[in-house]
Amino acid sequence: MQRDLAWEMINAIPGVSCVKPQGALYMFPRLDPEIYPITNDQEFFLEVLQETKVMLVQGTGFNWPHPDHFRIVFLPHEADLREAINRLADFLAKYRQRHGTDKLAASKAAGKGKAKLHVAA
Repeated sequence: MQRDLAWEMINAIPGVSCVKPQGALYMFPRLDPEIYPITNDQEFFLEVLQETKVMLVQGTGFNWPHPDHFRIVFLPHEADLREAINRLADFLAKYRQRHGTDKLAASKAAGKGKAKLHVAA
């Protein structure tokens, strides 16, 4: 099921957390601000789109007051979801490295039993 796949993959990304949706066709994951120090989420997700060709909508586009959430729809086929979320995970890994938060993300993930997950087709 696409919802379960997307939820598992999103939550496996260090510094990203999300409640499993019950009746919606989308998720609203949170980016830990200590790991992803984003000040302008519109610019951030434009960069995500340009580098990954994956379109996500920033949380402030839905009147969320902080630049720490985004919306992802999980309607695409499972193979497409895997590809898109793996691209996002790779982008976020590079972002953590650029901002020097990769070690913090790893220590927080270890504390929560999180491991990097790339799901193959």
